[in-house]
Amino acid sequence: MEIKKEEGRFEMAIGGRVHLDAHLFNKDNRDTAFPAFGSQLPTIDDRNGFNLRRTYLTLSGKFYGWKYKFENDFSAGTYPDSTREMWVSTPLGRGDLVIGQFKPYRGMEELTSSNEITMMERPSTSSTGIFNARQFLMGVGYKGIIANQFGYAVDIMKLAHVGLPLNGLTYGGRVFWVPISEEGNTLHLGLSYSVDNPDARSIPANPVAIYGGRRGIKKSFGTAGMGMGSSYENSETIFAVETAYAIGPVTLQAEYATVKLDNTHLVAGEQQDSELQAYYLQASWFVTGEKTLYQKDRGAFSKPKKIGKWGAVEVAARYNFVENKDQSLVANPCATDTSKCQVQSITLGVNWYVKPNARVMLNYYLAEADIGNAGGGTPDRTDSPSVISFRTQYSF
Repeated sequence: MEIKKEEGRFEMAIGGRVHLDAHLFNKDNRDTAFPAFGSQLPTIDDRNGFNLRRTYLTLSGKFYGWKYKFENDFSAGTYPDSTREMWVSTPLGRGDLVIGQFKPYRGMEELTSSNEITMMERPSTSSTGIFNARQFLMGVGYKGIIANQFGYAVDIMKLAHVGLPLNGLTYGGRVFWVPISEEGNTLHLGLSYSVDNPDARSIPANPVAIYGGRRGIKKSFGTAGMGMGSSYENSETIFAVETAYAIGPVTLQAEYATVKLDNTHLVAGEQQDSELQAYYLQASWFVTGEKTLYQKDRGAFSKPKKIGKWGAVEVAARYNFVENKDQSLVANPCATDTSKCQVQSITLGVNWYVKPNARVMLNYYLAEADIGNAGGGTPDRTDSPSVISFRTQYSF
C-alpha cells in the first residue's frame, strides 16, 4: 500500500514478508573419544518441526528530500531487539548519506534481501558465519555509483543494534565493478574490508558455521579476546573478494574471505591470534528460462519479476567451507582439544516462484564437520549430519 502527498514530497509505503520454515534433522551418533559436537549434541531432537523464521512489517518512503525505512521482525524476539532496518538517508554530493541501523557494507550475499537469496540460508562469508550476530548495526554510511559501473560504500558503526549499549566499533567498506550489465548477461566483481573492535559489552567477534536455519546446528571457530592475559586485543579483521556472472537463465556466484581473530588462545602461556578462511561456490539455473535480475544500487542479484502462468522453477547447488587454520593439538582456539576445526557442506535447492511475491523452497544440506583427532593414536573424527528444510514465503 502506498500513500503520496504534495507532489511526491511525502510518500509512505507499507510492506512485509512472512517466511514459514520446516526442518528435519538427522542426528549422528556420539563418539565417546571426542566431546559432543555438531549434531551429536543432545538438543538436536528439539530442532525438528516448524518455525516462523521471519514476520516482517516494513514502513518506507520519503519526507521532504529524505528517505526513511523502519522494519521489525516479530519472529526475532521482543522489541527493540527485533528491529531490523531503521534509518534515514539523503543525497550528499554524488552519493547517499545513511544514518541509523542497517547492514554494514560487506559481501554480496550478505546484502542480498532474504526475500531473494537463492538458498534458505546465507553462506559462511555472511552474518550466518564470520559476521555472526552482527547483521544490523547502528551507525553512519555513505554509498554511490560512478559512471553506472563502479559502486562504492563505506561505514563506521557501533557493534550493537537497537536495545544494546552502544559499545565497540566497526569500520569498513566495499567496492564493486560491473563491466558487463545487460539483462541476461551481467558480470560482477567486488571486494570488501572491515575491522570489528568489540569491547566487554558489545557483540563479540565469534565466527561460526551454521546450517539448518535459525534453529540449526552451530559450530564456533574461536572468539577474539578469549586468550587470557594482560592484552585487550580482541578485534576481527576481514578481507573478502566476490564475483558473479549471470548469463541467460544461469547464475554463477562465489566469495572468499580471510579472517584474522586477535587473541583467541594461549600457547605456552603466550597469547596467539587465529587465521580463518571461508568461501563458497554457488550455481543456479532457471529451468523455465527466466533471467536473474541485478540491482546496481545494492551490488547484488535479485530474482525475476516476469514469470509464466505456472511460475518459475529454479534449481541450485552450493559448496561452503570454513576453517580455523591454527587449530592443532597444541593450539586450541575452537575449544575442541583436537587437531582440526573445519566444516564443509553441500546444499541442494529447488525454488518454485509461484508469483513474483510468493515462493516455495526446498533445501537439502549435507554437512561434514572435521575435527581431526585427539592425539594418542585416536582416528580422525568427522560429523556428517544432513538436514531437509522447506519454506513458504510471501511478501507484499
